[in-house]
Parts: sequence; structure tokens; C-alpha cells
Amino acid sequence: MNKLRTLLVGTIFLISSVSNSQTPSKGSLVIVGGGLEASNKSIFNQMIDLSGGTDKAVFAVIPSAGGAPVQSFMYFRSELISYGVKPENIHLIPVALMDDDSTKVVNESAWKDNGNNPRLAKMVRECSAVWFTGGDQLRTMKTLIRPDGSKTPVLEAVWDVFNAGGVVGGTSAGAAIMSEAMIAGGNSIGALTHGVVTGYEGDDFPESDGVLMTKGLGFFPLGIVDQHFNKRARIGRLAVALMHEKPRFNLGFGVDENTALIYIGSKNLVKVAGAAGVTLINASNARISYVQNLPEIENLVVSYLDEGDSYNISTGIIMPADDKKPTGGKEYYHIKNPGQAGILSGYSNSFQDLITVNLIDNKDADTIHNLSFYNQDSGFLVTLCKTSQSAGFHVERPVEGDKYTATGIRMDIIPVHISVTPMIDK
Repeated sequence: MNKLRTLLVGTIFLISSVSNSQTPSKGSLVIVGGGLEASNKSIFNQMIDLSGGTDKAVFAVIPSAGGAPVQSFMYFRSELISYGVKPENIHLIPVALMDDDSTKVVNESAWKDNGNNPRLAKMVRECSAVWFTGGDQLRTMKTLIRPDGSKTPVLEAVWDVFNAGGVVGGTSAGAAIMSEAMIAGGNSIGALTHGVVTGYEGDDFPESDGVLMTKGLGFFPLGIVDQHFNKRARIGRLAVALMHEKPRFNLGFGVDENTALIYIGSKNLVKVAGAAGVTLINASNARISYVQNLPEIENLVVSYLDEGDSYNISTGIIMPADDKKPTGGKEYYHIKNPGQAGILSGYSNSFQDLITVNLIDNKDADTIHNLSFYNQDSGFLVTLCKTSQSAGFHVERPVEGDKYTATGIRMDIIPVHISVTPMIDK
């Protein structure tokens, strides 16, 4: 990468965002935003390589979050085998809360206290990688953290694997548990209208009642992880969670489905692999105020990275994949009024579309607005702006299509009243 390109993308710094109590580990994390497909060679090959390669990789699979734990294990096992991992090197660690109805003679809910089993802890400790399946992240917390907040022997063993240079990974709920401050439930509109909830006694948190924040396992030291990010429009809930947690954590990482955030502790590096991308929100200089008890959040800085992009934690520099070219001065699109899309438009704008196609690769717009209703006359206006720190990169790949990097975009979220008036003849 030439010096000019490096300067263009050096927009985000992490000095104040890493917890002072944590130092980089020798280990690596493979944090998948859910929906991991067996055909995703980039994620599987990188995960296996980090774990020692097909001949040496030994996996412990903990299905603690799953509603069908054995099925989750068998599915992931078959995927690893298809990529060359030896069947005898893939071990089920029977820790779970829910019974799996596909097994007639075993009640998996009896595994709820197995996190305290020293034999299982020994089995985990002998592996080079530990994988957490999807489901409900609170189930993992209930099975691996004791009521007094201490770690069970199985969780201690997972930490030993990580600190020795091994891999810890997970998908969906298995991704959410990776951060110290964990998002346990809620959607964007609920988060913006009801705020943060820190105590909930039930099993199923209502999505529209706020964003539920609890303690996670803390493997990922850089900030808060969210998953199913673009598919489930979670930009609002991650923003609210960040404003609640700052200054302890100033960074949020929204991981898309079939996509991995790969953290390599020994290199102090974050990489992105897979089908979509990772949205990085920096709240270091963001401000929050309240209007009629609703949050007005200003000056968030947003970046978007996808397959092949990386982020150097030491320098704070985002590095696009080698085949991407700058969009600045060569924007492909000329869309004068981007941002809104309804059921009559014939297309829909996801957050990924807004920040890439509609803004960073658009010659005719430096600012875009997107409006979401939460009732018939009120909503939230999201404004995305190019700044002097903004930069974009793009490549069209034969199989994957258009791939983007966007950095240094300002984002504001403000509550608004909405008035709709029918047209009349003059």
C-alpha cells in the first residue's frame, strides 16, 4: 500500500477504547454475525489455519446457547470435516440448557451444570480452538458463569486456550458473548425509544422494550459486538448501547451474517472475511442529549469494512483490500436525492447501501437522510455526512460483485415529529 493510500484511510484511533485492564492476547477470535454457510471458504479456511491447520487443529464445540444443542454440534462438525479437519479432532463439550428433541435417549437440559466438570475442562484445554454455536447468548452466560460471577472450570479452560495462542470463535449468540459489555436483546427502534435495560428476569426479552445490556465473556477487548447487523437493521441499538457504555468502550462492531470479524491478538489486527461486512462505530467524540425523553445522538463516526479489509489496532489505520481503488473523484453514481425507500420504490436501502452506494460512491451527495417511523407522527432521522476524514474504496470482483470500504462518515440520529399532508389542487 502506497503512502498516499495509507494516509487516506488513517481515520480511527483506539487509544482510549481498549480497556486498561486488558492487554492483547496471543490468541485469535473468529466472530461470525450468524448464518454461517458451509460454502464460505474464506472464514472456514482462515479459522482452521489459525487453529493449526487441517492436520493439527483440534476443536471443542460448546452448544450452550442452542435450542437444539446436538444438532448444532453435528452441523458444525460436518462443515469442519468437509474442510479437512479430522473427525476425531472435533469434540462435543456437553454444556447446555435446552433438550434436543432429535435425541430420544438423552435429555440435554441435564447438561446445565457441566460447566463445573473438571474432566470437560481438561478436554477443552487440550484443544487448539473452541467454538460457540448460535441460539440465546444468555444461556451461555447461565451455564459458564456461576451465580457469584466467577468463571466455571470449563470457561477457565477456554481462556487458557485463548491465552496460549488458540482460537475462540462463535456465530450469532456465539458472537454476542465475545465482548465484555454484551447486547442480550432488543431492536433499534426499541433501543431509541426505551433506552438501555440492565435487569430483566424473564427468558425472552421483548425486542421493542429497549436494548438489554448484560455482562459478556470479555474475550474481545476493543468494544461491543453486535450480530445479524445489516440484515436486522441494528445500527440504532448498537449506537444506544455504545452511548451507555462510553467511555469504558467507545467502539462498536456490527458483524453481518455469513461474515466474520477475525481478531488476531498476536498481530494486534482485525480482519474481515466472508460475504458481507463489519460496521465500525466510533463514539469517542459523540454527544447525547434528550428531547422529550428521546435521545439525540450526534457526531458518531462510522466506517464499513468487508472481505480482505483490515484494521491495525496499534496505528488506528483501516487498510482496504489490495485490489480496491479509491472512489474519491471517481464516484460511479450520480444520485441527487438518495436515502429514502418505501414499498413502492422497487428497491430497498439497507444501512450498507446508504453508506456505500448512496454516499461514499455518489458524486452528487455529501449528505443523506433516512427516516424511520416509530408511530404515526414521530420517528428518528438518521443523517450520514461525508467529512474531511471520509474515504471510500471499491472493487468489482467476478464472483462477489461490488465490494466497498468506507471510512470516517459522520452519523447523527435525532428524534423528529412527522407531518404528512395530502396534495390538493391549487
